[in-house]
Amino acid sequence: MKSGLLQMLAGHKVAANVLMLLAFVIGVIGITRMNVQFFPTFELDVISVRVVWTGASAEDVEVGITAPLEERLKTVDGLKRMSSTSAQGVASITLELNEHTDALLALDQARQRVDEFRNLPRDAEPPEVSRISRYDPIARLLVRGSSVDELRPWVRRFEAELLAAGIDRVNITGLPEERIAIEVPSAALETLGLSLIQIGDRIGQLARDVPAGIAGEADGAREIRGLEQRRSAEAFASLAVVSDPQGVIRLGEIATLSREPRASQLALSERGDAVVEMQLQRSESGHSLKAARVMETWLEKTRPTLPPTIRLEVFDAQWQLISERIELLVNNGLSGLLVVVAVLYFFLPARVAFCVMIGVPTAFLATLGLMLFFGGTINMMSLFALIMALGIIVDDAIVVSEDADTHRRLGEDPAQAAIGGARRMLWPVVAASLTTVAAFIPLMMVGGIVGNILGDIPFVMIMVIIASLLESFLILPAHLTLALAGEAGQHSSKLRQRLDAAFEHFRDRRFRPLVERALSWRTTTVALTLGLMILAVGLLAGGRLGFVFFPTPDGQVLYANATFVAGTPRTHTEAFLHDLERALFEADAELGGGLVRTAVARLGGTIASAVATGPRGDQLAAMMVELSPPDQREVRNERFLATWREKLGPVAGIEILTFTARQSGPPGRDLNVRLTGDNAEALKAAALELAETLKSIAGVSETEDDMPFGREQLVYQLTPAGEALGLTTESLGRQLRAAFDGSLAQLVQVGRDELEVRVMLPRDERSRLDVFDRITVSLPDGRFAPLGTVASWTSRRGFEALRHAEGRLAVEVSGAVDSAVNNANAIQAQLASDTLPRLAQKYGLEFSFEGRSADQRETLEDMKAGMLLGLGLIYLTLVWSFSSWSWPLIVMSAIPLGLAGALFGHWLLDVQLTILSLFGLFGLAGIVVNNSIILVSLFKELRHKGASLNEALVGASCGRLRAVLLTSLTTIGGLTPLLFESSLQAQFLIPMATSIAFGLGFSAILVLFFVPALLSLLESLHDWTAVRNAPRPV
Repeated sequence: MKSGLLQMLAGHKVAANVLMLLAFVIGVIGITRMNVQFFPTFELDVISVRVVWTGASAEDVEVGITAPLEERLKTVDGLKRMSSTSAQGVASITLELNEHTDALLALDQARQRVDEFRNLPRDAEPPEVSRISRYDPIARLLVRGSSVDELRPWVRRFEAELLAAGIDRVNITGLPEERIAIEVPSAALETLGLSLIQIGDRIGQLARDVPAGIAGEADGAREIRGLEQRRSAEAFASLAVVSDPQGVIRLGEIATLSREPRASQLALSERGDAVVEMQLQRSESGHSLKAARVMETWLEKTRPTLPPTIRLEVFDAQWQLISERIELLVNNGLSGLLVVVAVLYFFLPARVAFCVMIGVPTAFLATLGLMLFFGGTINMMSLFALIMALGIIVDDAIVVSEDADTHRRLGEDPAQAAIGGARRMLWPVVAASLTTVAAFIPLMMVGGIVGNILGDIPFVMIMVIIASLLESFLILPAHLTLALAGEAGQHSSKLRQRLDAAFEHFRDRRFRPLVERALSWRTTTVALTLGLMILAVGLLAGGRLGFVFFPTPDGQVLYANATFVAGTPRTHTEAFLHDLERALFEADAELGGGLVRTAVARLGGTIASAVATGPRGDQLAAMMVELSPPDQREVRNERFLATWREKLGPVAGIEILTFTARQSGPPGRDLNVRLTGDNAEALKAAALELAETLKSIAGVSETEDDMPFGREQLVYQLTPAGEALGLTTESLGRQLRAAFDGSLAQLVQVGRDELEVRVMLPRDERSRLDVFDRITVSLPDGRFAPLGTVASWTSRRGFEALRHAEGRLAVEVSGAVDSAVNNANAIQAQLASDTLPRLAQKYGLEFSFEGRSADQRETLEDMKAGMLLGLGLIYLTLVWSFSSWSWPLIVMSAIPLGLAGALFGHWLLDVQLTILSLFGLFGLAGIVVNNSIILVSLFKELRHKGASLNEALVGASCGRLRAVLLTSLTTIGGLTPLLFESSLQAQFLIPMATSIAFGLGFSAILVLFFVPALLSLLESLHDWTAVRNAPRPV
């Protein structure tokens, strides 16, 4: 059946071309339908539980909400890790799920566990349990104007238009949530005999829209409605607070009403102007470049319609970065293709080389169709895998074409030569392809975030191998039949004859004597090769080769985050932001100018690099800076950040100040140490001590911990007099909460904004501590008593936030590592051997390395298991192919040669080993054995025909020289442009290209000498053993 199918396709006039056209069609469909993104989607499924308890301290939130909820949530199925933050007024619990867990089922379980908790604090809002939706950024829009109030209606209009145009989500920052503040003086409350809570309840009862049913069905039904809901501060003024026979007192007569931002809201500015930031995002299934085109079209249509006071500016355009990376990889891919074509034409006749060459786009387009079918995307990793496949994709076609060309020259009919070549090479090619697949399959088992990022490489390589096999055996034979027909198929051009003569001269006069000498000195050959392998491993063991888990090239976005001592006034933080901006532009001027494109200052919040959001508070400030692209400037990010910090100088009252650059890839910082214990004060003391130690290590900077001290806490307690007057802790607490935080009367929807209506004391009464001497408290009998007579006070220092990891109190100390000065792995080893055990003993805590270190640990463990599986699969494939248990071991001796070559390549190019280097080594293991396979196969064939040991070894090495050079040089040629790419954005991919190119080149050369020498030794050992075990004559 196999021969019949090959003969039918080769003999049919158009069948092969129809198949080729079909490959082109599904490839074009794949290109147009697949999502385009920067990295593959790598975040794991996450469930979030959030509970708001306004006015509560972090300690109260931890005890009252976080700890009991964690106890219930830790039994959710598929839970990988659980973390939480108890901050002022809010509890946030994050559940990260294992891969392949049913997220919807886990979400239902989480909701059920939360519903089982019946002891929520009385004033806490209902818990929000949700699955985190994944969105990727496209760009940010700055809406610039004279004030936020002027910008609000425009921003809301822009948001609606962008969503309608096709943008999946728009995140708005700098548009403060507002409230209607109703401020009632304490004197007025005492005069009227009312409390803030009572006034709030009264407002809630009066200002309502109340539907009252349908009346008069017999006379034409009428709907009955009460329309008393107020939607502006002025409208609430007419509400009657007191209404009795003595008269009516309106709210506006005793209170000041205003619409104002809620407490601790984020305010944005850029070079003195008020701005609102709109981050445009695409969904997980969206297309970044299509979304960018939607945005560009909308901008072209909208900008001409704006008044002069409103301006729209684009910054942090991540779609451009995606576009530039795609262009970079496509250009390198085309350059690599030219090198591959040149190699083909150098070693093969022109017409045969052309047949192999047209198979490249055919197989590539078929690969894109397969990627679409199996759910792939176009991203940095998949494009790099396609470049890596440039040489591999022609290997199958080369083997088939070379065999067919050889038999045609021996006089066979063109169709017979083409079909015979495909038939003879089918199983050897399938076996070689299976070894490559066997090497890549374990990489698909790597779990976690890194596995999700890099998993596209083995996925695409397997798709390429499938497409290459289909092209080589279903399409290529028909094309070879045409190429080998006529006189041109049997006779070569003069140029081809000269090239063949030159190659034969090199093979017979230069190469053959070297092989013969290597066999004469076979022990020396094997020893020298083993010595080179030991030397390569020595480079690694001796520290000559550094290891960086996940390198990140310089980006365009920098962050400055400042945390002042809790309780710092907002005006002080604002003044610091002005100094920070001044220092930024002074640094820019000193380094040549023109580096800073945009600098957005944030008052009242910080920026977390991974999510671009962070905590809120008046003591927090941040700045997000966009620089010019790294390839257009000589100043690196580390130098710019150091100059910026230097220009700022010392800052009074600062607790944490960090200057960092945005990192791509897995979240987390270079160095991240988690300390776990049971005592918050002990953890904080240990964290401060560890941070000081990190600062003293060369190359470590921007250290911080995530357990900031909070404001001073005033703890109230009822006095005996207060108890005698009938007050309880709960009733007094509710009145104090209403006085300072406000009593929530209702929520009002005004357009797209939701407004709180809060009744509270006037700002001047609640902004100073002497209010405690003047405030009065409502008693159960309606009378009032001074606060000082019913409550006593003590003070203590608390924390801004308390974090849990796996249900235990934890603090994380993190820092950035300059890879040019030091290595994160070396620093971790140093800390684990000395500093951390000492701290653990001193403070009674436990420690672990988290963030990227945890990802590294998880990934390397998966890769160890994958390595054993990969080698096992390669071995079993070779056992099946050779029908032998011992010959595959000879073939697999090429693998350590490739490993040595990869290590030498990193050393020669001064490239650090990375996780991508290790992925390259896995793939290399499957590629290098192919050269060994064809060499050992020919040796066995020659021995079977009766050749002596040395003749068979020399004949196999010389006979396979062309094939080994051709398959190796096409793969190396495809990667060569990327190896010498100077763009900073390509540095991320160069380690993997180095592993494959140098590993394959090194093993291709040595396998032609080492494997024959090893075979010679083993055959001699076998003969000696046979003679020794032979029965002796009596």
